[in-house]
Amino acid sequence: MDKTPRTIQSLARAFAILDCFDAVHPKLSLSEISKLVKLNVNTTRGLVNTLVHFQYLSRDEAENDYHLGVAFIPKANLVEDQYLFHVKNIIQPMLRVWANQFELSARLNMVEDGQLLTVFTEVPDNTRYLIMTRSRTPFPLHATASGKAYLASLPESVVSNYIADTRLVPYTDKTITKDSALKEEMEATREKGYALEIGEINDGIGSIAIPIFDKRKDCIGTISLSGANEQILEEEAEAFATVHDFLEELNPLW
Repeated sequence: MDKTPRTIQSLARAFAILDCFDAVHPKLSLSEISKLVKLNVNTTRGLVNTLVHFQYLSRDEAENDYHLGVAFIPKANLVEDQYLFHVKNIIQPMLRVWANQFELSARLNMVEDGQLLTVFTEVPDNTRYLIMTRSRTPFPLHATASGKAYLASLPESVVSNYIADTRLVPYTDKTITKDSALKEEMEATREKGYALEIGEINDGIGSIAIPIFDKRKDCIGTISLSGANEQILEEEAEAFATVHDFLEELNPLW
């Protein structure tokens, strides 16, 4: 017995029209839409006019084409919030696992309005150092592993603008304060797939940070592990491999 649910043809056609729009096709003419959904122009026009009326599509009178409408904006924000909540819920329990596995403080940091903020921190049950970060406090991008991992994920033009507009404050004698040195660090970070910071913001304390990418390959946050410099250097390779493999397995869920 066929258990396929009954669908409404007009709704199915409207969804098919909306599905025509993507990064490759942000704007489409009526005839292009008609060809993509394999409907005659008159039928397509009626569906498109309805979508325009309810602001799911918008018409550019000058260009005589269509693009997605403003009705999607609040819905897109809601989807993004739910998506980020999903990411946090999956990663948060793993922070304690990694904190105890490597005997390092583990943090989940998320990008919000162009800033990197710590949202969760876990510390190992037995540790020589207790490294805590106050939640939702932005930290300098040039002097932290997470900041460098995030910077390295951005287009080179954005990184160049950041370097040109930002004073590279020295927190220790190891902090990168030269523009050329930071650009070299960005290149090395992109090659390795993670960022390293050894005593650049606090003497004797280092971090490794692995970027978290979404389906669009945008960096939405980082997972960082922090501890004594010698611990970070000792655990660097295994920590990266462990966290990276975990994120790779999750990629289909993003």
